[in-house]
Amino acid sequence: MAVTATATSMNATLSQWLRLLWDMAPPLRLDSEAPHIAAGVIHLPARNHWRQHAAAAAHATAHLVYSPKTFDATGLAPIARALMALLEDARVEALAMRELPGLARLWRPLHTATSELGAGFEALMQRLARTLIDPGYDDPDPWVRKGRTLFFLDASLGLLALRTPAEVRQAATLLGHDIGQMRLQFNAKTYQPAPSYRDDHRWMWPADVLTAVPPPAVQPVGSADDDDDLLPDATDANEVVTRHPEWDRLISRLRPDWCRVIEQPVPVDIAQPVAIDEAVLRTSHRLRGPLRALTRHAAAFYGSDEGESFDLGALVDWHIARRLHNAADTRVYRSLDRRAARAAVWLLIDQSASTAAAHGATGGPMQSSVLQTVARSAAATASALQAVGVSCAIVGFASNGRHAVRLLTVKGTDEPADERMFARLQALRPGGSTRMGAALRHATLRLSGRGNTRHAGPKWVIVLSDGEPHDVDIHDPRYLVEDAQHAVRSAARVAVNMACLVVEPRRGADARRIFGGHRVQALHDLRQLPRVVQRLLR
Repeated sequence: MAVTATATSMNATLSQWLRLLWDMAPPLRLDSEAPHIAAGVIHLPARNHWRQHAAAAAHATAHLVYSPKTFDATGLAPIARALMALLEDARVEALAMRELPGLARLWRPLHTATSELGAGFEALMQRLARTLIDPGYDDPDPWVRKGRTLFFLDASLGLLALRTPAEVRQAATLLGHDIGQMRLQFNAKTYQPAPSYRDDHRWMWPADVLTAVPPPAVQPVGSADDDDDLLPDATDANEVVTRHPEWDRLISRLRPDWCRVIEQPVPVDIAQPVAIDEAVLRTSHRLRGPLRALTRHAAAFYGSDEGESFDLGALVDWHIARRLHNAADTRVYRSLDRRAARAAVWLLIDQSASTAAAHGATGGPMQSSVLQTVARSAAATASALQAVGVSCAIVGFASNGRHAVRLLTVKGTDEPADERMFARLQALRPGGSTRMGAALRHATLRLSGRGNTRHAGPKWVIVLSDGEPHDVDIHDPRYLVEDAQHAVRSAARVAVNMACLVVEPRRGADARRIFGGHRVQALHDLRQLPRVVQRLLR
């Protein structure tokens, strides 16, 4: 029947075909720009195209057969409504294909979306629509796979998990929340369901309910639903907000100003400093030897009046000055100068929710958590660095989406490693996620701005963590790992060294991929810290 026909004959043919399928022939009108249903009438585009018209008419009739007359839109955001409509489209088509299997040959070929389409909201919607109708298509995106899991009880048998409007709404709400966490853009005014044979769902939403839906409430700062343009640069006088890029492996490029890092002091009033325990002090004393490697004299060549070889940079400057008839600096030779290196270290403490787990396998009521072990290790390291003359900062970090990466300054570079520092470390509490790349870029920014002199020593960022990046708005397990890898490579280009002490060795595979095997060491016990640091810095 793939022949063109007049509108009248097309209308008649479609009506007869629908009666054969479902023993019903709803009124058809070929008078619209896109398919839609209004008051029980199916409106189709005026152009003559049998396959598209048949697919659209069959899909619209499936709604009339299997869908309720309206859906409750109260409180639904536009993204949730679009998702609810897509899930209902897939649900009625699955029911129709179970009753009339031949419809699969009509609908499935029109679904052509693949991962190459991209990861924008509308692209993901098209990919989800295909994976729900085509059992032979396996989409790699975690969000699309989650949608398939919510939709089917058993995908191989075509058993649906969504049978009622309430179940469809709940699944749409869950998927919509994830879209909000991913900060994908959606324009409800221009959105059109895809493929093009599907209707625009105006029949689903009573107009009086839609107009009554209130706008989204303004979220507090740091909330996962904040909009970029609405986020203030700071919410407190003590907060410093910095924006950093993030590497998106799917598009192989940096997203500029993608992460919002909020740096602030530890929000606790330490009235009584806490004495550093003896085990930490003993470990600190043993750490001084390995950490002296950071203070070795820097061998550097500088412009001199005499020497055995030329300093090429100074020589070029001399020639330029002579050509310009300016006073020329005659110190064009190279001479070896040894001075103590001014090293700097940032200790980044992972204080995500996973660090609340018990550390080690000893058990018992006095067993330390991962965060407590990390805090004691940081205290010992900071005390030893102070003793050997290396400036050190201690900063805890956790995240709640890309807009709320919080860094808590436990010890500034100019503050002493004393009982007050130890008290602040003890005040750290686990919570949130681990967006490691943003924290690494922030530490690199702070360190690369220090000591930009000829006698500057090595700069190190040492992460104390359980070694697994994670955040609430990311479902791809490789995304944050590859972003952190990119942050480490970027730091190397500005002479900032990165390393990681993994306090939960069984979960250190991601850390080794990020920092490289030689820059990751497992820390089983505080007593091992001197030996572990020596391996890390060699």
